[in-house]
Amino acid sequence: MNRNLLMKWFDLKMGLIFLVLVVNACQKGPNEPSEIKMQGFYQTWVHSYEENSTDTSDVYRPENYKEFQPSRFRRIYIFEEDGTCQWLVLHPADAHYIESGTWLTSGKDNREILLYDANGQYQKSISFRIQTLQKALLEITAIE
Repeated sequence: MNRNLLMKWFDLKMGLIFLVLVVNACQKGPNEPSEIKMQGFYQTWVHSYEENSTDTSDVYRPENYKEFQPSRFRRIYIFEEDGTCQWLVLHPADAHYIESGTWLTSGKDNREILLYDANGQYQKSISFRIQTLQKALLEITAIE
């Protein structure tokens, strides 16, 4: 009788452990992106618009990834680990220039990159959400 009681207790304990593991595994939905790992983010990114696969996402590559085709303008972002950044600004007379500022991550998964100019003004038009981040690929979408 003691052996049966011990086996029931063991089965109950194993069942509870299994239940806890299943609940923890299911807390994040299968299509929810995980928090982004930023190691490959700190570099100079160049818009490789020839690789854009949709109208809503933009593909960026590291500056030394390839020789980019000539273009009147390619957006460039430079991100530093200390939170500073620079970006190339489009000028109507082709006198493009570099603007300096800061960046922060936002959102529950830290995939939103918010850019601020040197005066601390939020720059929504160039802030973005990371869809894919790899050593040689940054795919982004605009923040709605």
